[in-house]
Amino acid sequence: MKKIISILIIGIIIIILIICLFKKERTNMNIENSNINNKSLVLYFSATNNTKQIAKYISEITSSDILEIIPKDAYTNEDLDYNNNNSRANREQNDKNARPEILNKLDLENYDIIYLGYPIWWEEEPRIILTLLDNYNLENKTIIPFCTSGGSGIELSVSNIRNYNDKLNVLDGKRFSPNSSKEEVITWINSLNINNNSNSKSAKLLINNKEYSITLEDNETVDALINNMPLNLSMNNLNGNEFYSYLDFTLPTNSYNPGKINKGDIYLYGNNCLVIFYESFNTSYSYTKIGKLDDVEVLDNIKSKNNIIVSLKIN
Repeated sequence: MKKIISILIIGIIIIILIICLFKKERTNMNIENSNINNKSLVLYFSATNNTKQIAKYISEITSSDILEIIPKDAYTNEDLDYNNNNSRANREQNDKNARPEILNKLDLENYDIIYLGYPIWWEEEPRIILTLLDNYNLENKTIIPFCTSGGSGIELSVSNIRNYNDKLNVLDGKRFSPNSSKEEVITWINSLNINNNSNSKSAKLLINNKEYSITLEDNETVDALINNMPLNLSMNNLNGNEFYSYLDFTLPTNSYNPGKINKGDIYLYGNNCLVIFYESFNTSYSYTKIGKLDDVEVLDNIKSKNNIIVSLKIN
């Protein structure tokens, strides 16, 4: 009897050890997967929070990580007094060799795309941006500058960054005013036509029994939609630009006004209306982005139909 009890105890201990090892492996898998997703970063310096707000918008729209460049010596209001020729900001901008020290360590290695934000000081980037370029290797990354200013453009600062290191891949960038809206930022992001997440999902869309590929967004709406696939929908033509169908379930939303709808875009209207757009146009309505049909030309063959049968399934 004691022998049987001992065997049972040993068996229970082995089972507990297996469960613990399994949990540890799952935890490690989750950590590794979270690192894979971190492909785009919003990196910004903001002395008065104007650039910080734009940075937050970009992070939300692109599902990018966000990281602030924090100066070792914080800038005070007196430091930023442009009317005082001896203020800290003026002295730094007048000194080509000034390199304000960065307080925090910036982990940039795992990112392919970096949205680089800063205010414009006397038509140029603050010298702390050059500190960044001196201390961190941004080669083999796509750098997308953005700035905030009361009136000065971004062009000179972009030229400065390119000339500072001609091995950098620097896009033209965008200037925003301090009170720019999220919709303005969305319009700019859409114009870049950049895939911010190399880990994007794909699915198959069957339209009248012909199969096409779609690229899905990486958001909780899409995750919930995938959990309900495969889907078979009857979609109706509306407004001369879309096919729509109401789902028999609701989805989480993160709606915004995209400003412009592009041909082939797939959106969620409200929390249960799936929409496929077959024409491009400007819009004032808010949607949650689902994805985009890879081959948009197929829509030309069906846009005259009053109704289409659609099946949606994950690859």
